[in-house]
Amino acid sequence: MSSKSKQVLDEEQGRQSGIQSRNFVITRTDPRRSNASSVFSSSRSSYGVRSSISPGVYQQLSSSGITDFKGNREKEKREMQNLNERLASYIEKVHFLDAQVKKLEAENEALRNRKVEDLQPIRDAYENELRQARKVIDELSSTKGVAEAKLAGLLDEIASLRALIVTYEGQGKDYRKKIDTLTNQLGEFEGELQSLRLRVGSLEDENAKLRELLEKVQEQNRRLRSDLDAETAAHIEADCLAQTKTEEAEFYKDLLDQLELLKPEPIQIKGMDYADFWKSELAKCVREINLAYDEKIDLIQQDCEAKYAAQINQLRSGNVKDGMQLQHAQEEVKKLRGQLQDKNTAYAELATRIASLQAERDELARQLSELERELEEQRIKYNHDVGDLESELTSVLAQLQHLMDAKMSLELEIACYKKLLEGEESRVGLRSLVEQAIGTAGKGASNLKEVIQSSKSRLDDDYGLTLKESTGSLTVQRSSKGTIGFASIDHSGGNVVIENTTSGARAKNQSLKDWVLQKLVNNKVSFEIKLKDLELGPGRTYTIWAKGAKDKATADNEQVADQFSFGVGTCTWKLLDESSNEKATLVAKFSG
Repeated sequence: MSSKSKQVLDEEQGRQSGIQSRNFVITRTDPRRSNASSVFSSSRSSYGVRSSISPGVYQQLSSSGITDFKGNREKEKREMQNLNERLASYIEKVHFLDAQVKKLEAENEALRNRKVEDLQPIRDAYENELRQARKVIDELSSTKGVAEAKLAGLLDEIASLRALIVTYEGQGKDYRKKIDTLTNQLGEFEGELQSLRLRVGSLEDENAKLRELLEKVQEQNRRLRSDLDAETAAHIEADCLAQTKTEEAEFYKDLLDQLELLKPEPIQIKGMDYADFWKSELAKCVREINLAYDEKIDLIQQDCEAKYAAQINQLRSGNVKDGMQLQHAQEEVKKLRGQLQDKNTAYAELATRIASLQAERDELARQLSELERELEEQRIKYNHDVGDLESELTSVLAQLQHLMDAKMSLELEIACYKKLLEGEESRVGLRSLVEQAIGTAGKGASNLKEVIQSSKSRLDDDYGLTLKESTGSLTVQRSSKGTIGFASIDHSGGNVVIENTTSGARAKNQSLKDWVLQKLVNNKVSFEIKLKDLELGPGRTYTIWAKGAKDKATADNEQVADQFSFGVGTCTWKLLDESSNEKATLVAKFSG
């Protein structure tokens, strides 16, 4: 081979390929993930907003429209400049390629005029390159198979971990229900314990009253005993006085008898016996005195006996009544003591049971907190693993795409070189070679597209993933009756945004305390969200996120609802104030 042909081949081998690498965008959406920024979702939506514009914002709209128009014009100018530069570079490249084509035609003509030379070394070199390229392709295919197997295993692990997360969430709900039940039982026991304490307090009050009554009865008994002692002493004194009077009467009788003995000789009165007269008069006086004393003594004795008997009867009846009352009070006190002891025993049992229930509740709460902590750690770990796997999958796909592009570029260059080597018979020019190369590239791109589509269908069948684009149209109609209105909604059900529409002289803050956000589907309330206490200033927005779109609020004007997703489709959103008055309405109609 001559030096000139070697130089031509070296130039052809050193020539840079003008075929650029092709970029393929693989979009994936997972129906179980509603995050709008996910790698597996891509959707297009158009909003048709019909709302009334107040006269005060026309100037703002016109100024913003002029600004947007100027910005668009500048952007179009820059794009035109870039296009002009690209066109100039393309024209320059075309001129260069035309010159190179002429040069190659001259070289081909010179080669045709020469003798047939041995092209076996070149053929061997290209065959070696082809073998190496096939080897690289086989290695990439095996690597791709390993990566797909690893991806399948990781997806299975993700599915099992999601099922485990669902199981843990169900257990957490059961534990919460059990804790609520135990809390209700504890409240009932505390209420019963409070009622028992009140009953014990009332019984203690009754015992205190009975003690006071018993003390009063004992005081009355002591007073009656003192009265009885006084009456007994008076009766004894009366007996002594009667005995004294009797002795005095006997003394007077003895004295009279002695007087009769000591009386002088009777004086004889004419016509009357003086002794008989004196004796009769004295006997008469003594009889009268005795009768008077006897009557007086009998009256005193009868009076004392009657009074004594009455007091004795009264004391006897009082003692019997007091004894009965005392016995009844003692029995009642004994009964109340027994009841109090039973209540104290029941109270101790209830206190023990309450302590055990509280300990069980604390243990369940601790277990629940540990489960929640473990679940949160596992969820974070799983999310991190899923993110790593997604990034690894993205990098693998990017490498695969790069390798496929490199493979197709090598195939195209090899095909071009083959055509150049075999161009003596077919007599084809550079334009036909480029067209054939472009056709080969299109064929390679179609093959890659078929591979991607088959991968998508296989993932759809095996893992339930939807690898396609979703297109649709979302039409929104808003209305408001006050300062608060709807700003926007997420077409994938991720969030709802409300705003304070006041401005200027009418600007004022609005409290969202006890306000409720409702979603209605087919005129039926699907769910309600109670807004938190917040003063929403003029022009500020308030975002309500679904739990699946955001884990926790990162600002004071955000709130995360309990719903995992707000859902998609035709629905009606209503905003109610603390008096359940409708303040704003948003009607979303989805078509696609």
